[in-house]
Amino acid sequence: MKKVLVTGASGFIGYKTLNFLINKGYEAHALTTRDINIFDNSIVKWYKINLLNNDETEKMVQVIKPNYILHFAWYAVPGKYSSAKENLDWVQSSIQLLKSFKKYGGERFIFAGTCFQYDLGYGLMDENVTPSIPNSLYGICKNSFENMARKYCCKNGMSFVSGRIFYLYGERENKNRIIPYVINSLLNGKIANCSHGNQIRDFMHVDDVANAFVEILDSSIDGVINIGSGQAISIKEILFKVGEKLNKKELINLGAIKTSSNEPKMIVANNDRLKNETNWSQCYSLERGIEKTIDWWKEMRIENGI
Repeated sequence: MKKVLVTGASGFIGYKTLNFLINKGYEAHALTTRDINIFDNSIVKWYKINLLNNDETEKMVQVIKPNYILHFAWYAVPGKYSSAKENLDWVQSSIQLLKSFKKYGGERFIFAGTCFQYDLGYGLMDENVTPSIPNSLYGICKNSFENMARKYCCKNGMSFVSGRIFYLYGERENKNRIIPYVINSLLNGKIANCSHGNQIRDFMHVDDVANAFVEILDSSIDGVINIGSGQAISIKEILFKVGEKLNKKELINLGAIKTSSNEPKMIVANNDRLKNETNWSQCYSLERGIEKTIDWWKEMRIENGI
């Protein structure tokens, strides 16, 4: 049985990949900084580790000796990650992870890249057309590691893929992100202050994103591949869907928050490569995905006695 090491396994995307991996017959090894006693250790093998500690990282890889890595761990605090100095730390720790992976027989390294590696002025992002000219520290650091990792893997007989993630939503998302913020505001009967909402984006449910990474792992594809729906939609359209489903559309206050003058008008993926070169297919329509997300937040409120 092939062993897959998942970093950031208790995170938004990483956690969702675990069931997909198990269902495909992989042996899943999950890394987290959280208390592993809160997780079911009977099917997935959990390990508490600080990947920023190089010695811990090497010892863990030596013990597990994974065939494959899905690398999701990175600094991702909403409102801070774009310019955070921690991005530099994660480049260094990711390099150490890759070197340890090679040292102990690793075969295939799948990296969670980002649409923010592209020149966002293009609007529609195509792996073969759109240049990688990131303008945030987050994008620059992700791009730097991607470039180094591709060369390193090529030189050392390993395969490498960077799945550039676009926008996503779903259960377990950080409550400070736009969709959970609006859902919870409306459930509490409070005004949800938002920007004008005219930004065109590419949103996909987290289950579809996680499944995409596992299908990529299962394929022979390498290089850069976009992880997106390929469907353009405005932020306000999504928020209005939330409002309509909760019958509280009037609580969505557009234009209350100013946006940057240089904010991209459109960020959408060309996902032809994902659709045509892997066995992935999208499961969740936006309608169904929003419903599932709302239901999850309602369940959380009941569990927490709200």
